[in-house]
Amino acid sequence: MNKLILLCAILFINTLSAQHIYKNRKFFGGSFYINNESLKDVSLGGSTTDADGNDYFNNTPFIKNQPKVSKTKSRIRFDMRYGWFPIDMLAIGGDFDIASNSYNSEDTTFLMSTYMQNKSSEFTIGPFVRWYLFEVGRQPYEIGAIFLEGAYKFGTGTSTDTYRFAGVQDSLSIIFSGEEKYSYLTTKATAKLGFSMYLSDFISHNWFTGFLIALEPSVQYDWITRKDMATDPLDGGVKKRKETSTGLRFNIALISYF
Repeated sequence: MNKLILLCAILFINTLSAQHIYKNRKFFGGSFYINNESLKDVSLGGSTTDADGNDYFNNTPFIKNQPKVSKTKSRIRFDMRYGWFPIDMLAIGGDFDIASNSYNSEDTTFLMSTYMQNKSSEFTIGPFVRWYLFEVGRQPYEIGAIFLEGAYKFGTGTSTDTYRFAGVQDSLSIIFSGEEKYSYLTTKATAKLGFSMYLSDFISHNWFTGFLIALEPSVQYDWITRKDMATDPLDGGVKKRKETSTGLRFNIALISYF
């Protein structure tokens, strides 16, 4: 009797694990990315100095009174999504992104100094449709599933440009600075090819209370448009700037099926 109960329990667990991309199942998860980059040196043809012995780029702390040059970039991206399976192997849901970018450039010599900074942030939200092409491996020993996904998101963003210039001309100091801030509307159309890689039963059933956890590496193509919300006063107050960009991105997300 005990053996029969144990066998039924094993078959029940295997059936559940094999049906996580079938009708009425759900998934929830996302990804987080943070990056910081600072330019430290520049060389041309293997040399860091020009014919006069001047450094192309120098941030060394060991030389006092040197011209200062710095360039830094930072980026933060956060994505969260929820999906539901109305039929087997097909999921629909919603997705939202939060993104923040920063760029700083400073160049100081003996006669002039320039500083430029741009900070921007975006929030987008929208629906997606995901179609699972096939599973890799036979049930209940499948190791993952390959999927295609299409998404469309819309939202808003803000961008702030700060600049400062100081120099000397004809023994006179010239200093000017300013800041420009604008808001824009953005849309993102995305096509994605990915693989939902199921993690082991030990991780899923012991650390995540029975949810099936999957890592999802994917390659996606983005078509992005950004349009200023404010009119251009220098152009009759009518025309607005519109920016279109495309890009290919590799991403890894953590998803829980339940």
